[in-house]
Amino acid sequence: MENILQNMKLQHVKNLLYSLLALLIIICGVAIYQLLQPAPDSSQVAWCGVTESGQGNIDIIGKELFTANCASCHAKSMMDNLTGPALRGVTKRWAAYPEADLMEFIRHSQKMIRQKHPQALKVWKKFQPVIMNDFPRLTDDEIRHLLAYIEGK
Repeated sequence: MENILQNMKLQHVKNLLYSLLALLIIICGVAIYQLLQPAPDSSQVAWCGVTESGQGNIDIIGKELFTANCASCHAKSMMDNLTGPALRGVTKRWAAYPEADLMEFIRHSQKMIRQKHPQALKVWKKFQPVIMNDFPRLTDDEIRHLLAYIEGK
């Protein structure tokens, strides 16, 4: 009987490890997929916030920050949940709180969760156990560019 229980525990641990490995493979696959996306046509490269073809506004600094810091977990469409939540509308979801709260969440999400910030807890409840990376070096201005890109402004 003891051997059966031991075998069951071992099988449970193996299943857990296989699940974690599968999750890691998915995350890596998404990151690689996003890295392999073709570069934009040079005639469409944005300058000073507007593409040459006039196809809407784009915050180049924000796009670069998104690509470097966010794209591995958040969908490029900004409309779909991926490892992390869809980002379009994030400023509206945080509108009831000071701008500094959203900036602090971007820099130190787990700190905000530990402090029981209501909006941080709401995000955590939906996406746990996935922990967002900390971005302590992002300046307020960089975060504003990032948010402008996310919101399509």
